[in-house]
Amino acid sequence: MAQRATRDRESAFKVWERRADAIEEAHRKMLALANARDLAWARRQLPSGLSPADLDPDHQTEQFRLVVTKLMLYTTPELVKAYQDSNAAFMKSLLGIQRVELALAGTGPESDRPRRQRNINAAVAVATRAIEEAKAADERLATALREAASLGVPSAGRR
Repeated sequence: MAQRATRDRESAFKVWERRADAIEEAHRKMLALANARDLAWARRQLPSGLSPADLDPDHQTEQFRLVVTKLMLYTTPELVKAYQDSNAAFMKSLLGIQRVELALAGTGPESDRPRRQRNINAAVAVATRAIEEAKAADERLATALREAASLGVPSAGRR
């Protein structure tokens, strides 16, 4: 019985280690995306090296799929949804920043200046809203990550 109890504790601890790794990886990814978004917004320019596929909300990189898989296996559906929502909001914020970048780069005759300014103002309003939504999604993800981390190592009798 002692061996079985030891084996069960070791098994539960291994699952907890995997859960902790998934939580840490999701948190690192969230912080990296938030930093990239904030830098892009401050510069009013998308990060260099971004491909058009990266701006497709349905596009999923291998890293994104790996994190989602780990979260699905070792955490809760609520955390998986919060992670996916955070990433979708990030993509939406980048699209908003791209609109601002394009509006700022717009050229034309001097007579189009008021229309160009309206386009810039509209793009900034859309981007600002998208960035606020992305930050809120990041906060929801951070809360879900903290909750998942506080679950701790399950005891042998709590399966």
